[in-house]
Amino acid sequence: MDEGKKKEKEKKQKLYNQRFTNIEILGEGAYGKVYKVESANNPGEYFALKKFKESKNLEGFNISAIREIAILKELNHENIEKVIDTFYGINCLYVQYEYIECVLTKLIKMNLERNKKFLSQADIKGIMLQILKGLVEIHNNGILHRDLAPSNILINKNGIIKIADFGLSRFIASPDRPMTRGVITKYYRAPEICFGAQYYSFSIDIWSAGCILAEMLLCDILFRGDDDIQILGKIFTLLGTPNENNWPDVKQLKDFAVFKGGSPYTIQKKFANFSEECRDLLEKMLVLDPNKRITANDALEHPYFHLDPPPSGKERIAEIVKDYLMIIRQKNNKI
Repeated sequence: MDEGKKKEKEKKQKLYNQRFTNIEILGEGAYGKVYKVESANNPGEYFALKKFKESKNLEGFNISAIREIAILKELNHENIEKVIDTFYGINCLYVQYEYIECVLTKLIKMNLERNKKFLSQADIKGIMLQILKGLVEIHNNGILHRDLAPSNILINKNGIIKIADFGLSRFIASPDRPMTRGVITKYYRAPEICFGAQYYSFSIDIWSAGCILAEMLLCDILFRGDDDIQILGKIFTLLGTPNENNWPDVKQLKDFAVFKGGSPYTIQKKFANFSEECRDLLEKMLVLDPNKRITANDALEHPYFHLDPPPSGKERIAEIVKDYLMIIRQKNNKI
C-alpha cells in the first residue's frame, strides 16, 4: 500500500473512531451489515449504522445504496425513518439512522404469547393508522416502498411508527419501463408480483399493508408458503381464483398459471371475530385486481379508523413499547 492510500485509510478509521464506540452487529444483508453503535461524544445515545460495501463488479457502491439514501433524503415525515448522516469508511459507505429497539414483528409475537391480550383492537388500529400515514407520504412523493413487512416497521419509545428499510424502494417508473419482480418479503408479495408482473404501481404496497393488518389481527402470517406457487394457492383459497370478471388482465401476466377453482373461504369468514369495518377494509386492500385496491389516502378515511374503539394514540403505543422492553429485560435476566 502506498503512503497516500495508507494515510487516507488511517484518516477514515480515525473519523469512525471519533464518532462511535461499542459496536454490535444487528443484521447482515446482501450489500453490507447493520450495527448498533454508541455515540463517542454522548454516551448512552445509540444509532443504527448501515454499512454498504463497495461493489466488486462495479465502480463505486451498489445502486441500491445510492437509491435508498436519495429516497430517504426526499422524504420528511415522522412515520418514516430518517437518515441522520452519511460518511465514507474504508472501501464502504456508512449511513446513520436513529436506533429503534422495537420492531412490529416482535410485538406480534408477544401478542401471540400473551393470548392476544398484549395488543388491543384499538392498539392495532393505532399502529395501522400510523403505517398508512407514512405510506401516504411515500406514495405522494412518487415512491414505491416494495418491501413493506412487519420486520420493516419500527416503533420508537415515543410511540411513533417508523417505516424502514428502503433498500428495494424506487421512484415510480414510466409506463414503458419494466421493473423487477424480485421485491417484497415473500409472505407480503402481491399476486401480480407472484405472476411475474413487470409493470406495477402503488397497489403492491397496499397489498403488503393489508397483509400486515391481517397478521396483527391473527397473530399469524396470512399467506404463508415456501414459494410463489404456494403463496398464490393460499391467496386463492381465501379470495377465490382469478378470472376475467375479478381480474380482467391476469392472463396477460408473464407467469400466469391456471389454479384449480373452488369456493373461496372469504375474508368475512376468516375474520368473523372482528368488526364489520375491519373486514371491509381488509377486503378493499386485499383485492386480486391491483387496479381495484383502495389507495393509502382512501384507506386513511375508511370508517374502521373513525368508529369505536378509537385508534390508540402515541402515548398508549409508547406504553406498549415500554412494557415490551421491560418484559424482554426480565426474560434476559433470568437466562
